[in-house]
Amino acid sequence: MRRFWLTTLALIVSNIAIGPQTTIPARASGSELAYAPGEVIVKLRRGASDLAQVAATMGSANSTLALLRDDKSEPLARRSGAGRLDEIISAHGLDRIFVLKVDPGVDMGQTIARLNANDAVEYAEPNYLIKLGSFIPDDPKFGEQWALRNLGIGVTGYPATLDADIKATDAWTITIGSPDVIVAVTDTGVDITHPDLAPNIYTNPREIAGNGRDDDGNGYVDDVNGYNVADGNSDVSDVVGHGTEMAGIIAARTNNRAGISGMSQSKILPVRFFKRTGPGPGDINATVADAARALLYSIAAGASIINASWTSSLSVPEEQANALRDAVAATNDAGVLLVCIAGNQATNDDVTKVYPGAYQLDNEIVTAASQYNDEIWHPPFEPTIVLSGYGKNSVHLAAPGMAVFTTSARGQCSACTQSTNPDDWYGSIDGTSAAAAYVSGVAALVKSRYPDEYVTVLKRRILESVDVRESLQRFVKTGGRLNAYGALTIEISITPPLLTQLKYKTNTGKLFLYGEGIQQGAYALVGTSRYKSKFKGGDQSRVVSTVPESAFPSGAPVQIRLLNPDGGLSQALSFSR
Repeated sequence: MRRFWLTTLALIVSNIAIGPQTTIPARASGSELAYAPGEVIVKLRRGASDLAQVAATMGSANSTLALLRDDKSEPLARRSGAGRLDEIISAHGLDRIFVLKVDPGVDMGQTIARLNANDAVEYAEPNYLIKLGSFIPDDPKFGEQWALRNLGIGVTGYPATLDADIKATDAWTITIGSPDVIVAVTDTGVDITHPDLAPNIYTNPREIAGNGRDDDGNGYVDDVNGYNVADGNSDVSDVVGHGTEMAGIIAARTNNRAGISGMSQSKILPVRFFKRTGPGPGDINATVADAARALLYSIAAGASIINASWTSSLSVPEEQANALRDAVAATNDAGVLLVCIAGNQATNDDVTKVYPGAYQLDNEIVTAASQYNDEIWHPPFEPTIVLSGYGKNSVHLAAPGMAVFTTSARGQCSACTQSTNPDDWYGSIDGTSAAAAYVSGVAALVKSRYPDEYVTVLKRRILESVDVRESLQRFVKTGGRLNAYGALTIEISITPPLLTQLKYKTNTGKLFLYGEGIQQGAYALVGTSRYKSKFKGGDQSRVVSTVPESAFPSGAPVQIRLLNPDGGLSQALSFSR
């Protein structure tokens, strides 16, 4: 099948009629390149494997077949053999997405326009670069985690407000988290031997370390403690230091008489998608293609929460950010909470697209950074200079993101420490990355207490329990700052639908669901895929969804449920075709 697709791609690239010019910004800012040179992401349409049709419209491909050898292109996602993930990959066409290697000197705008002009191509776009969302640590001696408990006695020499914190100590009287909850840190890697992180690093019980085999059959070799999707191996060591900082905020070991306290005693799944590009500590980069792979691996490994403390390096229209959107949609279908950042450029995210949060899917939480007086992140004594991204319509809440004390990676990287003194294995950071990590940690607490609730309810618990502050109301949708105790104790009202009957018409692909308590905008859950539904006529006891016949393999029972917008989930009905 892979050779079949590559032949199709070769035909596409050859003799493509020039379409309308596509404007591709070459630089994100200054002289920084916005995309990986010589790399194009292409998604083929369903049915594009009809080579006769493609050849008839494209002409001879002899001149370009060499361009598309196996070492010149690669699929974005491979089938893992895991039914749930494979179904999601297929539903979003992620197995039809390829990263093509082209001449780095070509005109990228013209190349993209030519590919998009072809009927066999659903979309083509540059492989945009990814950037991190927090600053390099600036105070390795900082030793107070004000975000967990703010005593109002000052932070780094500046006045602080009593109780301008996320109420962690109160939350821990209810739960400290469960090792059954997995939080994927999609990032630069994690220092998995750090003494304050090692006990809470995920271990894959079905994989044998170092034997060069995919023991658990999930498509990833030796993924014992996570995976490096950028290099295709099990080396999850931190190449920047950023991922280790996030891991410490989320789940550093608590009550071990050493270091700091993490928000939740859940398991950290390191998913590295940044790679080294040279010998220097700062010679690293990451692309949209690898970010998408990181999200898919997180699903495959069973993460309930994905921390995405990064953004694309360029704000572009949504129609030019397709591959990442498809991967984010896959996390939505999988019922995984995706915690995103608002960015550190003081951007109004209502106006400027900051991905992946800009997709605004049901499973996403977008986070701004606040400081120790419950104000939006700004320099001390300069409240008019906003540093955090914000957006009254697009950013959900704020969380601590200034002078946040956390773990530091050890080794040779730009934010690593080479000290052998354990006191130096910690540092202070600023930024929305830290804020998102706090949200991920609180989400892990909530998931520990309510393990069976759907992601919609998990998100509601976090957003509806914030501490509303006048200082934040013009910056974030909820007008408030994260509250861990509130998220654990808030009472949420939901309406689970009651399904009574279903019908499926194979000739039209229409699925009819009948029942009670169905809300406008409910989704039909067919297996692990979600489909929009609408009321049939004025009858609020019947909804209809368009579902492809492929969602119902012949002779195999499929579980069907309804999900209301408020998070209420119906019982399952089984259907066999």
